[in-house]
Amino acid sequence: MKKNEALASVILLTYNSARDLPECIPSLLAQSYGNFEIIVVDNASTDNTVEFIRSSYPQLKLIETGKNLGYPGGNNVGFEHAQGKYLVVVNPDTVADPKWLAELIRPLEEDNSIAVTTPKIRIYYDKYRINTCGNIPHYTGLTFCRGLNSLAGSYNLQEEIGAISGCSFAIRREMLDYIEGFDADFFLYMEDADLSWRVRFAGGKIVYVPDSMIYHKFTLSIAAWKHFYLERNRYMILLKNLETKTLLLLIPGLMVSEIVTMGHAILNGPEYVKSKLKAYWWLIKNQDFVFEKRKKTLSMKKISDKEFFELLEWRIPFEQVIGNKMLRWCSDKLFNTFFWAHFKIVRKLL
Repeated sequence: MKKNEALASVILLTYNSARDLPECIPSLLAQSYGNFEIIVVDNASTDNTVEFIRSSYPQLKLIETGKNLGYPGGNNVGFEHAQGKYLVVVNPDTVADPKWLAELIRPLEEDNSIAVTTPKIRIYYDKYRINTCGNIPHYTGLTFCRGLNSLAGSYNLQEEIGAISGCSFAIRREMLDYIEGFDADFFLYMEDADLSWRVRFAGGKIVYVPDSMIYHKFTLSIAAWKHFYLERNRYMILLKNLETKTLLLLIPGLMVSEIVTMGHAILNGPEYVKSKLKAYWWLIKNQDFVFEKRKKTLSMKKISDKEFFELLEWRIPFEQVIGNKMLRWCSDKLFNTFFWAHFKIVRKLL
């Protein structure tokens, strides 16, 4: 351990992760950063995840939740047991470069205005390609991978970005405490976008760190059941975080985003449409619950919606969701032309 290294707490949330841990855990233990603890939180795995950790890595702190709390709830349990100045989240289906943690922590040590860092995440199955370099937060609440399938040698500039990837990031303890961690009610998907929005509204910077690298066992797929969480949670993000005036200004863009997302659902089949409609129904039934969240979140904001919009995106990367080249070209020209114009109007009127 170097003399001035602050303690970092690495949270590893597992759920039936036994086949990934023999690669993941050794890569974490081999980090060049000397002062860190690893906290494994198990979300009631039904395979031999817990037995593997107990027998192979008894030195690690293991917490069993007793039930599946989802990604945000499970990580929140880890945060409660962490002792570190910096809290680091990493998925179990990853293999970390030896300097991953040291480089992820470095900007936090150098600049107090930086609240969160996220690494260059490369595709485990094709190490010369990028999974994501932080995420792209679209102004309608949609979120996409930044740099997906680009060559690993690109995206080499350390820079402020709009959103982290929940696969791996580091956050200051004081920022996490202020925003009260993840919103556990998201359960799956978009919780990293929601955390990013709340960090930025709290005045914190999010920085992408290209010299911090990790390899993720990533495949791009959107199952039918996933549509429910993606659509429900993106609307929760918007309703929780944006002022009424901003939401009203967004209506044209949201209507067009509905054409895009419903079109994607229709093209993929009835189960996708059903899942999307289920998200609408949940929001209607739980509107009082969502608006209670809204009151709390709005009271914690430190920057305006106008400032926040500086790091949002207007373009949807249709190459990530549409395979057909002609349909992708048409979608890009039609929808992104609208989003570009509408985004400019919204920013001007805020």
